Amino acid sequence: MMRNSFAALLTVVFMATASHCIAATYVVSTSGNDNHPGTASRPFQTISRAAQSAMPGDTVLVRPGVYRERVSPPRGGHPGKPITYRGTSFGHVLIKGSDLWTPEWTEHSAGVYFAVPSESMFTDDSYLDSPNPFRVPLASTPYNRQGKPEQERFGYGNPDLAYNCGQVIVDSVLLKQVPFLDEVKQHPGTWTFDSETGRIYIHFGDQSPAHRTIEITTRRRIFAPHTLGLGHITVEGFVMEHCGNNYPTNFWNTPKWAQAGAFGLRGGHHWIVRNNMIRYANAAAMDIGSRGGDNESASDHSPTIADAGNDNLIESNYFVDNGAAGVIGSGSLRIQIRDNVIMRNNTLGFIGNKRYEHAGIKCHGIRDGLIEGNYVADNPLNDGIWLDNQFPGTRITRNVVVNNGVKGIFLEMSDQGWDSAFVDNNILIGNQLNQFYVHDAAGSTVMHNLIANSPDDSRNGQGAYIYQVTARTRTYYHSLLNNLFVNHKSMMDVNYPSHRGGPQRFDHNVYDTTPDQRVFRINSASDKPSPWTDDEFINLIDQELGDASTGHESIDGGTKANLTFEQWKTFWSAHDLPNDQNSVLQKGMTVSYSPESQQLRVVVPFDPTRVGSTERSEVTGDFRNAPLARDGSNLPGPFQSLKQGVNTFHLWNGLPILEKDTLPNPTKVGDTDKGVRLN
Repeated sequence: MMRNSFAALLTVVFMATASHCIAATYVVSTSGNDNHPGTASRPFQTISRAAQSAMPGDTVLVRPGVYRERVSPPRGGHPGKPITYRGTSFGHVLIKGSDLWTPEWTEHSAGVYFAVPSESMFTDDSYLDSPNPFRVPLASTPYNRQGKPEQERFGYGNPDLAYNCGQVIVDSVLLKQVPFLDEVKQHPGTWTFDSETGRIYIHFGDQSPAHRTIEITTRRRIFAPHTLGLGHITVEGFVMEHCGNNYPTNFWNTPKWAQAGAFGLRGGHHWIVRNNMIRYANAAAMDIGSRGGDNESASDHSPTIADAGNDNLIESNYFVDNGAAGVIGSGSLRIQIRDNVIMRNNTLGFIGNKRYEHAGIKCHGIRDGLIEGNYVADNPLNDGIWLDNQFPGTRITRNVVVNNGVKGIFLEMSDQGWDSAFVDNNILIGNQLNQFYVHDAAGSTVMHNLIANSPDDSRNGQGAYIYQVTARTRTYYHSLLNNLFVNHKSMMDVNYPSHRGGPQRFDHNVYDTTPDQRVFRINSASDKPSPWTDDEFINLIDQELGDASTGHESIDGGTKANLTFEQWKTFWSAHDLPNDQNSVLQKGMTVSYSPESQQLRVVVPFDPTRVGSTERSEVTGDFRNAPLARDGSNLPGPFQSLKQGVNTFHLWNGLPILEKDTLPNPTKVGDTDKGVRLN
């Protein structure tokens, strides 16, 4: 009898295993029912229901519509058998962290109404603090205001001024949160939350709320597992929007402020995230790493957690119009972030102390990563690409990084040797503060980039700026080779090579300047505090040059010795560093770029073949993947087709660059279609 029961059990297990050798497809539709089997004719109604059924190798197909849920996959796939979540019509399958809200309104004053949302609306209840984003204070104050968080940390700021993580959307427009009711009364299109009464006050302007479509964020994430470290998941074809997530202040030691994007890999590995749009998150659009903290109260750990953060691919997505950051993550190995459009992030204007955790792309602790071919543009008060706290073996290549509100590419806090990370063949144009910037970091090789057009009103305006701001690590071992520097207040601004500074290498660059211009600077920020007084430093440089005319000025808090090109070369030679011996001065180069047409125009008044080059085996091609030679004959800059005269290049052939508030048109992805405006 026992033998027969055991045989029957084996038969059941075998049949179950055999039945799943054939991958299943589950279909989801807004007209479906979660009691259905999830077939094409009888689909599920929610993505979450399909996620509960999906096993390794299965696909969840989601038909057009609006899905208001947090999708939390309970399991991952296996190597060669990912679980795939796919929207069937990119731009028309939306997952929202908001719900429609139709309360009984009370008029408070002219145009201002209030109502109290029911706590039952807030069902995403896995957090250390509250499932209700309106009851979760923002960890740092936005809009360059100094509020309660700053008062508690630094002793300044208004202790009554506080923001929360909620969002209010009226007729598809994200309204602006303000901290006081008096401000709401003065400004139509604003709202505030009273934590004592639970009231949300909204200034509707000339129209009452009766015929308006009103949404509020009821979820703090949109697509993210509860289990840490799931692997082999593919997500493609979705628009994700509205999310009450928090700013990740001190995420490394404050779990409730974890790096928690609207879309979160939660330490996942072998994910493929492709052809999605993530927008209108309150803070970050997406988190990618394994060490970004955990703000959930009962997280499970996948059996494959040892692979956390490994081998993810983030490809051809839109990260646009988010409150703080596009892509953030701490702890990634062999991640690839490529061919994405990252625009208009930091809409809440985070700036100031403890408001550092945002950029178009910001990676802490990235190792052997690849950031390639992204379009990172027009992010206000934001850096373009920022690597922080070690980035060995990582490459930043062929990106278009233009018109961002702070720095183009920023490297911070590493202690690496020569040629440990590569920044090559990028287009860095018009970023507000600096184009290439380093502090407290070592070991980058920056070559074949176009570094151009620091704005006239920039506070700094350096093509490259390298210096020490703390005593955490050292700032040295940087190589800048074969670059084009065009139109900057200062071509190079580099720390004195002693103390926490040290050797640097420069050669085969082209500088848009003349021999008499003092646009090469040695700064005194070689330690914190600086080892010299202002006068001591200038006298030191003058003694080394045998020249008492270097002059000095204070820029961005640092004392500078301003050198001509010949003085610059002499200075480095005095330190046994024969820098820029083969570099060229050439006034008259101009660079102009049209975002509308994606056309780059570079005027070169000299023969670029006469400059020569320095090679590195890791860099094998140019911006267009044209091969590089190994005989010292490569051209400066990112285009090996560069010629004397007028050069025109088309920079972007990826996803269409969409205007604000537009959605992708699935029939037009890949061309220049302007998209479908959201009504």
